[in-house]
Amino acid sequence: MVQTRINKSIEERTGLIANIERYALNDGLGVRTTVFLKGCPLRCRWCCNPETQKSGRELMFFPDTCIACGACIESCPYGALADSPVPDREICGKCADRDTTFPCVAQCYAGCRKISGERMTVGEVVTRAKRDMAFYLKSGGGVTVSGGEPLSQPDFLAALLESLQANWINTAIETCGTGKAEDIISIAPYVNMVFFDLKSMNDEKHKLWTGSGNRQILDNFCLMAELADKYSFELVARTPVIPGFNDSEDEIQRIGTFIGGAKGSVAGYELLPYHKLGRGKYQALGREYDMGETAALSDEKMEKLNMVAGSCGVEMCKF
Repeated sequence: MVQTRINKSIEERTGLIANIERYALNDGLGVRTTVFLKGCPLRCRWCCNPETQKSGRELMFFPDTCIACGACIESCPYGALADSPVPDREICGKCADRDTTFPCVAQCYAGCRKISGERMTVGEVVTRAKRDMAFYLKSGGGVTVSGGEPLSQPDFLAALLESLQANWINTAIETCGTGKAEDIISIAPYVNMVFFDLKSMNDEKHKLWTGSGNRQILDNFCLMAELADKYSFELVARTPVIPGFNDSEDEIQRIGTFIGGAKGSVAGYELLPYHKLGRGKYQALGREYDMGETAALSDEKMEKLNMVAGSCGVEMCKF
């Protein structure tokens, strides 16, 4: 396999990475490596990756794995831990602002402290991704860039996608659609698949549950559909179905009708059932989980909503 030559300045471009997950099976076709970027303009109440929302580095503390050895307390230069392993978040910001390792993380033998946010170059991310090239080739997989919102780091995203494709790696992104139009246009030649979240057609409700209105998102979806037709990538619309927010048949029908009426190319539509898998991350960040004890939707209700969506002239799919 011959690698396409790429400008060295692109390889050296840096971004802030929350996490790199290998062997992901639900973020696109085949076996994939998912790169989670830091930063998102939305604050969805149900977000399962809260550690990716803020654009800076953050300390995560998982108390269930703490062995109370006290090494972290002694290591903190600012007294953020005082006489307890539970960090004072305001003081922790002093380490977060420095582009160095948190001393408490380096001294944590139990691994209950982790940093969300590592500065990496495009070249470093691509090198990590290439470790699993054999799995990509065997399964038709590749790399998915997620977040957070990938378009919140547009220059890094464009450079990363271009470099991945230069190395013959299939590319996908997961977006909430809040980027600038010019940034979306800039990445279009370098993606094979785009997963685009559409959460609600009601602007006020969207703002109440996510912190932002939906007008830019809807405009960007229409733009993405036109670009999918122009550059021949697959555009998959997704709706996370959230109890009390968008789990009515009317809401799903309105979203499905909008997707079906988009000019350009839309490959499919997927409904994602609500879950609480990210709940523990809120505790690790010292934050409250806004969804509380909200129960998951029944299989029967999800099946009915899928039927409603499918009646809108869109191809339903599942990843």
